[in-house]
Amino acid sequence: MGILDSVLNSALSSIAGGNGNGQSQALQLIAQLIEQNGGVGNLLQQLQQGGLGDILQSWIGQGGNQSVSADQLESALGGGLQQAAQQVGLDGHQAGDLLSQYLPQIIDSLTPNGTAADADGFGLDDVARILLQNFMK
Repeated sequence: MGILDSVLNSALSSIAGGNGNGQSQALQLIAQLIEQNGGVGNLLQQLQQGGLGDILQSWIGQGGNQSVSADQLESALGGGLQQAAQQVGLDGHQAGDLLSQYLPQIIDSLTPNGTAADADGFGLDDVARILLQNFMK
């Protein structure tokens, strides 16, 4: 685990009060998925290619975020979700449930101007900064 991972995990723990609740696990899971995919833009591309294009666009665009099911996310992310879930101590279905609750809001926060290009080039340091700004309120 690198220094950036340690900083991000510390930030995520402080967001959730360090008690390991669902929000903290969801943020850790999303950070793991971003890292596995090589950035936010690549994660968005995987979701798009996995059949979630219209749902994803609702999270990025202005307006309400469409809901997504755990099964849809598991299908779109495949083995990558299982791998990320194991890294944060969850099973695949728990991970899908958490992502369905938190991923729309987080992607919405990462794309404030309503375009996927907003997230291009974001790494974990950018995500940590945005999460701290938006979830520590």
